[in-house]
Amino acid sequence: MKPWVKNTIWVLSIIIVIILMSFIDSTQENKVIGLPEIDIELHEDMIFLSAEDVMERLSDKGLVSEEKKYSEVDLGAIESFLAGMPEVKEVQVFSYLGGKWTIDMTLRRPVARIFNIDGSSSYLDKDGTLMPLSDNYTAHVLAVTGNINETDFSKDVNIIMNNDSLKTIEILDDLYQISSYVCSDEFLSAQFTQVHINTYNEFELIPRVGSQRVLFGKAEDIAGKFKKLELFYTEGISRAGWEQYDTINVMFKSQIVCSKK
Repeated sequence: MKPWVKNTIWVLSIIIVIILMSFIDSTQENKVIGLPEIDIELHEDMIFLSAEDVMERLSDKGLVSEEKKYSEVDLGAIESFLAGMPEVKEVQVFSYLGGKWTIDMTLRRPVARIFNIDGSSSYLDKDGTLMPLSDNYTAHVLAVTGNINETDFSKDVNIIMNNDSLKTIEILDDLYQISSYVCSDEFLSAQFTQVHINTYNEFELIPRVGSQRVLFGKAEDIAGKFKKLELFYTEGISRAGWEQYDTINVMFKSQIVCSKK
């Protein structure tokens, strides 16, 4: 076959493909796309947001309906709207040839529930972000009480931790570090159910069993304090008995000071 014939066939093939793609695009644009499939990735059974909740919010905003055509659905606006929900960590919206489209979401994972002085309540998630409570689910995480009033959902723990000025006036970063440490340790997470912030902005831990208070102090040498505490619980208090002590103080370097009832 002569070269000019090959080139002609190649050019014609490209033209045919372009024509077909244009026809497909035109057909796709005018096709009723309907409602998306919604896939939500959960941590264990923490159902803070259901597919029905997502669909309802999208419908209320006029972003989806069963009658909408493909050309009328703004995938970018939908993704942006969902990403702005405080319960949502990540979201991606995909569309496919044939009209199918999906929404893939990952929800945030709380590590603590904050009970504010003003009576309001919120969660602190694994990434250091505040998130509201859910009508669907109550997470069994560390309860935080005392001298705290965190209601600003725009706060970012990572920004606080990297700003010396903010670190001196904020307590959310300290709370995040302590809560994350407890939740990441199987023994500690089974041991403690509550963190209390006293009037000196020092942390106290309340164990699941017993009536002791663990005086933790400031969020300094966190790993060292918890290692001392774990050693005491596994090697000391198991022999001496839980109910003998009123307070367990781990604020002092290289030692634990206990007071009996």
